[in-house]
Amino acid sequence: MHYWEMPEQADALAEKALSFLREHKIPATPQNFELWFMYATGQNAELVRTLDTAVTNGKAADVHFAREIHAHFFTHAQSAAIDQLGGKLQDEVKRLALILESAGQDTSAYSETLTKVADELSDGDVTQNLKTIVDGVAAATRAMETRTKKLENQLEASAGEVTTLRERMETVRQESLLDALTGLSNRRAFDLRMSEAIAQAASEGGDLCVLMGDIDHFKKFNDTWGHATGDQVLRLVAQCFKSNVKGRDTAARFGGEEFVVILPDTSLGNARRVAEQIRKAVESKKIVKRSTGESLGSITLSIGIAQYIRGEPAADSINRADTCLYAAKHAGRNCVRCEKDLGTVEAPAAATA
Repeated sequence: MHYWEMPEQADALAEKALSFLREHKIPATPQNFELWFMYATGQNAELVRTLDTAVTNGKAADVHFAREIHAHFFTHAQSAAIDQLGGKLQDEVKRLALILESAGQDTSAYSETLTKVADELSDGDVTQNLKTIVDGVAAATRAMETRTKKLENQLEASAGEVTTLRERMETVRQESLLDALTGLSNRRAFDLRMSEAIAQAASEGGDLCVLMGDIDHFKKFNDTWGHATGDQVLRLVAQCFKSNVKGRDTAARFGGEEFVVILPDTSLGNARRVAEQIRKAVESKKIVKRSTGESLGSITLSIGIAQYIRGEPAADSINRADTCLYAAKHAGRNCVRCEKDLGTVEAPAAATA
């Protein structure tokens, strides 16, 4: 049992979580309560840092941000599904082992019958017993054929079930790496792919760049037109990212209205071209409120770019991309900034999206 599951500690932590929600004007939904309860325990350093940054940047109460962060840190549904499928697969493997064990016993019994017959034949005159011996061998052979056919059917059915379970597990695994709203890779998938891209860059010596984009004034847009329209905008922007990356590139939703792209084997100059393509694609879109058909104008995107430095932690290049993103915001938004544009730039303590 964790210490926070003890009644007196749980009560204190629950009150602490509620005080955080009230202090930061965050709706006390079950999802938000779970996030801030675990924050109060202090057991997950990454979660604590993420929520502290959200408070600093004014995103703590944003429903999209909370949904994304909760999905990143609490993947109960996917974990439960994988555990359930894993249990079924384990049961099927055990059943398969029993089938094979039984088949071994049948084969052993048939072998004993043939050995016995061979012994009888080697005794000499078998004229009187030949019919009995032949009938015995024939009966044993027919029985073995029947058991073999049954075994084939059982093995075929079991193999089919194992294949189905394996495919379902892979489907669940893939779904656990996707952002449910946009269909892009989620933060978890981004972290995995970033590690792979760094390993690849280290072994092959190629360039690696990271883009980080943020929808300009999204909070204001969301507050004005509602979350349903905000979700529509997120899906539209995600499509712009998806349609402008290719090959081994990975576009992901990083959190809230932030998106990232991993660009293996890509120089800083080529990364800038990709970023400009995405920015222009977003700028060209016209937003229409589906429920009324009302035109809501256009949206824009600010993008920061960083180049991975061999040997550094992944977080360092991501933080530099974030710094460049803030520089793009402060340059007037709807633009792209990379490290070469900046020199040394500190990300502001707070920024308006």
